[in-house]
Amino acid sequence: MNNELAQARVFLDSEALENFGRILKTKSISKIAILCDSNTQEYCLPALLAALPDLPADRLEVLEIEPGEGQKDIEVLAQLWEAFGALDLDRKSLLINLGGGVITDLGGFAAACYMRGIDFVNFPTTLLAMTDASVGAKTGINFGGFKNRIGLFVEPLMVGIIPAFLKSLPEEEVLSGWAELLKHGLIADSEHYEELIRRKPK
Repeated sequence: MNNELAQARVFLDSEALENFGRILKTKSISKIAILCDSNTQEYCLPALLAALPDLPADRLEVLEIEPGEGQKDIEVLAQLWEAFGALDLDRKSLLINLGGGVITDLGGFAAACYMRGIDFVNFPTTLLAMTDASVGAKTGINFGGFKNRIGLFVEPLMVGIIPAFLKSLPEEEVLSGWAELLKHGLIADSEHYEELIRRKPK
Protein backbone atom coordinates (compact mmCIF):
# COMPACT_ATOMS: atom_id res chain seq x y z
CA MET A 1 0.00 0.00 0.00
CA ASN A 2 1.34 3.44 -0.83
CA ASN A 3 1.96 6.07 1.83
CA GLU A 4 -0.88 8.28 0.63
CA LEU A 5 -3.46 5.54 1.23
CA ALA A 6 -1.93 4.60 4.57
CA GLN A 7 -2.04 8.19 5.78
CA ALA A 8 -5.67 8.44 4.68
CA ARG A 9 -6.43 5.25 6.64
CA VAL A 10 -7.88 3.65 3.51
CA PHE A 11 -7.31 -0.08 3.13
CA LEU A 12 -8.27 -2.33 0.22
CA ASP A 13 -9.86 -5.78 0.34
CA SER A 14 -7.81 -8.25 2.42
CA GLU A 15 -5.73 -5.43 3.91
CA ALA A 16 -8.95 -3.82 5.14
CA LEU A 17 -10.03 -7.01 6.89
CA GLU A 18 -6.56 -7.54 8.38
CA ASN A 19 -6.35 -3.97 9.63
CA PHE A 20 -9.80 -4.16 11.18
CA GLY A 21 -8.74 -7.37 12.91
CA ARG A 22 -5.78 -5.50 14.40
CA ILE A 23 -8.14 -2.80 15.68
CA LEU A 24 -10.23 -5.45 17.44
CA LYS A 25 -7.13 -6.94 19.07
CA THR A 26 -5.39 -3.72 20.12
CA LYS A 27 -8.27 -1.52 21.26
CA SER A 28 -10.36 -2.09 24.35
CA ILE A 29 -13.83 -2.11 22.75
CA SER A 30 -16.85 -2.45 25.02
CA LYS A 31 -19.54 -2.85 22.35
CA ILE A 32 -19.82 -2.74 18.57
CA ALA A 33 -22.81 -1.38 16.65
CA ILE A 34 -23.18 -1.78 12.89
CA LEU A 35 -25.23 0.89 11.10
CA CYS A 36 -26.69 -0.13 7.75
CA ASP A 37 -29.79 0.37 5.65
CA SER A 38 -32.20 -2.34 4.59
CA ASN A 39 -30.31 -2.91 1.32
CA THR A 40 -26.85 -3.26 2.82
CA GLN A 41 -28.22 -5.40 5.62
CA GLU A 42 -29.50 -7.86 3.03
CA TYR A 43 -26.69 -7.78 0.48
CA CYS A 44 -23.52 -6.79 2.36
CA LEU A 45 -23.85 -7.47 6.07
CA PRO A 46 -23.76 -11.30 5.80
CA ALA A 47 -20.54 -11.12 3.75
CA LEU A 48 -18.95 -8.70 6.20
CA LEU A 49 -19.83 -10.84 9.22
CA ALA A 50 -18.48 -13.93 7.46
CA ALA A 51 -15.24 -12.11 6.65
CA LEU A 52 -14.82 -10.88 10.23
CA PRO A 53 -15.25 -14.00 12.39
CA ASP A 54 -13.58 -12.33 15.39
CA LEU A 55 -16.45 -9.89 15.91
CA PRO A 56 -17.75 -10.52 19.44
CA ALA A 57 -21.31 -11.76 18.91
CA ASP A 58 -22.26 -11.10 22.52
CA ARG A 59 -21.26 -7.43 22.22
CA LEU A 60 -22.54 -6.79 18.68
CA GLU A 61 -25.70 -4.91 17.69
CA VAL A 62 -27.11 -4.06 14.25
CA LEU A 63 -28.98 -0.79 13.64
CA GLU A 64 -30.99 -0.60 10.42
CA ILE A 65 -32.50 2.49 8.78
CA GLU A 66 -34.40 2.94 5.54
CA PRO A 67 -32.31 3.67 2.44
CA GLY A 68 -32.18 7.07 0.77
CA GLU A 69 -31.01 10.64 1.14
CA GLY A 70 -34.12 11.48 3.20
CA GLN A 71 -32.62 9.57 6.13
CA LYS A 72 -29.79 12.07 6.48
CA ASP A 73 -31.74 14.44 8.71
CA ILE A 74 -31.86 15.54 12.32
CA GLU A 75 -34.82 13.32 13.28
CA VAL A 76 -33.05 10.14 12.18
CA LEU A 77 -29.87 11.40 13.85
CA ALA A 78 -31.76 11.83 17.13
CA GLN A 79 -33.21 8.33 16.78
CA LEU A 80 -29.69 6.96 16.37
CA TRP A 81 -28.51 8.71 19.52
CA GLU A 82 -31.50 7.29 21.40
CA ALA A 83 -30.63 3.82 20.09
CA PHE A 84 -26.99 4.27 21.16
CA GLY A 85 -28.18 5.09 24.66
CA ALA A 86 -30.64 2.19 24.77
CA LEU A 87 -27.82 -0.18 23.78
CA ASP A 88 -25.59 1.26 26.51
CA LEU A 89 -22.89 2.33 24.07
CA ASP A 90 -20.13 4.14 25.94
CA ARG A 91 -16.91 6.00 25.16
CA LYS A 92 -15.16 2.69 24.39
CA SER A 93 -17.80 1.54 21.90
CA LEU A 94 -17.23 1.30 18.15
CA LEU A 95 -19.63 2.11 15.32
CA ILE A 96 -19.23 0.38 11.95
CA ASN A 97 -20.87 2.29 9.09
CA LEU A 98 -21.79 -0.21 6.37
CA GLY A 99 -23.38 1.50 3.39
CA GLY A 100 -23.22 4.32 0.89
CA GLY A 101 -22.64 8.01 1.46
CA VAL A 102 -25.81 8.49 3.51
CA ILE A 103 -24.70 5.87 6.02
CA THR A 104 -21.08 7.06 6.26
CA ASP A 105 -22.09 10.74 6.55
CA LEU A 106 -24.90 10.15 9.06
CA GLY A 107 -23.15 7.45 11.07
CA GLY A 108 -19.88 9.35 11.25
CA PHE A 109 -21.65 12.48 12.50
CA ALA A 110 -23.68 10.50 15.04
CA ALA A 111 -20.52 8.84 16.38
CA ALA A 112 -18.54 12.08 16.44
CA CYS A 113 -21.13 13.80 18.65
CA TYR A 114 -22.27 10.95 20.89
CA MET A 115 -20.62 11.21 24.33
CA ARG A 116 -18.26 13.78 22.78
CA GLY A 117 -17.08 11.24 20.26
CA ILE A 118 -16.79 7.48 19.90
CA ASP A 119 -14.66 5.61 17.37
CA PHE A 120 -16.12 4.64 14.02
CA VAL A 121 -15.06 2.69 10.94
CA ASN A 122 -16.44 3.06 7.41
CA PHE A 123 -17.07 0.15 5.07
CA PRO A 124 -18.55 1.92 2.02
CA THR A 125 -20.66 -0.27 -0.25
CA THR A 126 -21.21 1.92 -3.33
CA LEU A 127 -18.64 3.09 -5.86
CA LEU A 128 -19.59 6.70 -5.17
CA ALA A 129 -19.01 6.27 -1.44
CA MET A 130 -15.75 4.40 -2.00
CA THR A 131 -14.55 7.20 -4.25
CA ASP A 132 -15.69 10.23 -2.31
CA ALA A 133 -18.10 10.01 0.62
CA SER A 134 -16.04 7.70 2.82
CA VAL A 135 -12.77 9.63 2.55
CA GLY A 136 -11.79 13.15 3.52
CA ALA A 137 -13.20 12.82 7.06
CA LYS A 138 -16.56 14.27 5.96
CA THR A 139 -19.61 13.68 8.17
CA GLY A 140 -22.93 15.47 8.38
CA ILE A 141 -26.65 15.74 7.77
CA ASN A 142 -28.94 17.82 5.58
CA PHE A 143 -30.77 20.65 7.30
CA GLY A 144 -33.20 23.41 6.37
CA GLY A 145 -33.41 22.22 2.78
CA PHE A 146 -29.64 22.35 2.27
CA LYS A 147 -27.43 19.32 1.67
CA ASN A 148 -24.71 18.72 4.28
CA ARG A 149 -25.63 21.94 6.09
CA ILE A 150 -24.48 20.65 9.49
CA GLY A 151 -21.48 18.41 10.01
CA LEU A 152 -17.92 17.86 11.12
CA PHE A 153 -14.62 16.75 9.67
CA VAL A 154 -13.75 13.70 11.77
CA GLU A 155 -11.37 10.91 10.74
CA PRO A 156 -12.64 7.34 11.07
CA LEU A 157 -10.28 4.78 12.55
CA MET A 158 -10.11 3.32 9.05
CA VAL A 159 -11.96 3.00 5.76
CA GLY A 160 -12.28 -0.51 4.36
CA ILE A 161 -12.84 -0.84 0.61
CA ILE A 162 -14.30 -4.27 -0.24
CA PRO A 163 -14.79 -4.45 -4.05
CA ALA A 164 -17.09 -7.49 -3.77
CA PHE A 165 -19.80 -5.21 -2.35
CA LEU A 166 -20.09 -3.55 -5.77
CA LYS A 167 -21.58 -6.72 -7.28
CA SER A 168 -24.90 -5.92 -5.60
CA LEU A 169 -25.24 -2.50 -7.29
CA PRO A 170 -27.58 -1.70 -10.19
CA GLU A 171 -25.92 -0.23 -13.29
CA GLU A 172 -27.16 3.29 -12.50
CA GLU A 173 -25.30 3.26 -9.18
CA VAL A 174 -22.10 2.06 -10.84
CA LEU A 175 -22.29 4.82 -13.45
CA SER A 176 -22.89 7.41 -10.74
CA GLY A 177 -19.69 6.34 -9.00
CA TRP A 178 -17.86 6.20 -12.32
CA ALA A 179 -18.73 9.85 -12.95
CA GLU A 180 -17.19 10.69 -9.56
CA LEU A 181 -14.04 8.80 -10.54
CA LEU A 182 -13.80 10.84 -13.74
CA LYS A 183 -14.19 14.05 -11.74
CA HIS A 184 -11.32 13.02 -9.50
CA GLY A 185 -9.30 12.24 -12.62
CA LEU A 186 -9.89 15.72 -13.98
CA ILE A 187 -8.82 17.24 -10.68
CA ALA A 188 -5.71 15.05 -10.31
CA ASP A 189 -3.93 15.19 -13.68
CA SER A 190 -4.45 14.52 -17.37
CA GLU A 191 -2.55 11.22 -17.34
CA HIS A 192 -4.80 9.81 -14.62
CA TYR A 193 -7.91 11.03 -16.46
CA GLU A 194 -6.76 9.43 -19.73
CA GLU A 195 -6.20 6.14 -17.91
CA LEU A 196 -9.70 6.28 -16.48
CA ILE A 197 -11.51 6.97 -19.76
CA ARG A 198 -9.75 4.00 -21.38
CA ARG A 199 -11.35 1.73 -18.79
CA LYS A 200 -14.92 0.48 -18.79
CA PRO A 201 -17.07 1.07 -15.68
CA LYS A 202 -17.45 -2.60 -14.72
